[in-house]
Amino acid sequence: MMGTGGSVRDRGGFEILREAEAHLAGKTLAPGSVVTTSAGRLPYKAIFHCVASDANHHSSAEVIRACVTNALAAADKAGCATLAMPVFATGHAHFRFLDALKTMRDALRAAATVVSEVVIVLRDDDYIQEAGQILHS
Repeated sequence: MMGTGGSVRDRGGFEILREAEAHLAGKTLAPGSVVTTSAGRLPYKAIFHCVASDANHHSSAEVIRACVTNALAAADKAGCATLAMPVFATGHAHFRFLDALKTMRDALRAAATVVSEVVIVLRDDDYIQEAGQILHS
């Protein structure tokens, strides 16, 4: 099973990966950072790559909030009206899914942005009902 980055690369092409690597140029980004690349073959304006954990694959609510805030700022800068996000830090960082989702909800509500629609992308059908309740509470 692949994560979000692998899914984006498979659908959008390796040019997205190469562009992200060029932005890094051997640097390590701080947790919560965002890098913007083209969308490759995907029919979107851009891809915003969020660093949702540290080098040891640890994350926190603070890092998740930073990912949301910084992704929205990058989307604003790119002129995006709509943004899709995975539930940050719940894959390799093993942050508790429902806690991450609540953190994202709170960060989205607190954000000052021109983005008019945010879609939270779920990989696991088991959480759809609970996620809807959390996001709309």
